[in-house]
Amino acid sequence: MLHGLAHLLTPSTCAACEDAAAGGALSSLCPACAATLPRWPWPVFDTPAHLRSAWFLGPYEGPLGAVIRRGKYVPDERAVRDLGAALGQAARGRLPAVDVVVPVPQRPLASLRRGFAPTAILARAVSRALGVPLQRALRRRGGAPQAGLDVEARKVNVATAFDAPRPLGVRRALLVDDVITTGATASACAAELLNAGATEVHLLALCGARM
Repeated sequence: MLHGLAHLLTPSTCAACEDAAAGGALSSLCPACAATLPRWPWPVFDTPAHLRSAWFLGPYEGPLGAVIRRGKYVPDERAVRDLGAALGQAARGRLPAVDVVVPVPQRPLASLRRGFAPTAILARAVSRALGVPLQRALRRRGGAPQAGLDVEARKVNVATAFDAPRPLGVRRALLVDDVITTGATASACAAELLNAGATEVHLLALCGARM
């Protein structure tokens, strides 16, 4: 109910410039700001442990950062769906071949408060764009929020936070997350997928601090 009310109250102005009316192909951005979104993913050169490769759409700034903040903190599911559309379009034909798309699971309480799970929405869009199955192969067992923690504290916080309870059944997996900060979360998730039978794990995120 609260999520539905927030959705109705979300302003119709552009999430980036806050002046022009949002609309067009992406409902949370005006056409001018939407045109500035990155069109292809960039490689993360300092790839986190256990990952074969990692990719991000752009830095956490400008229109891209503005839509991410609106999606996560208003929260606004329309904005997250816009981001999923952009990420899926960028991923098509530009990433290593994979057999399955796996969302990084978020803390259940955070998803409950928002009324939706952003990474699941992003992963679903990427799955459709690539034409490969979506599999919720990971579950979250615990771990405090990562915000405010340094690199080592982040590693410790997520070291046992994820679990892949069943064999993956495929060899090549693509993890999907919203933001790469230190790579600790992605590394922990990739380790679990490798333990579940994957032979290689790649990562795709909206933005990254590790470039």
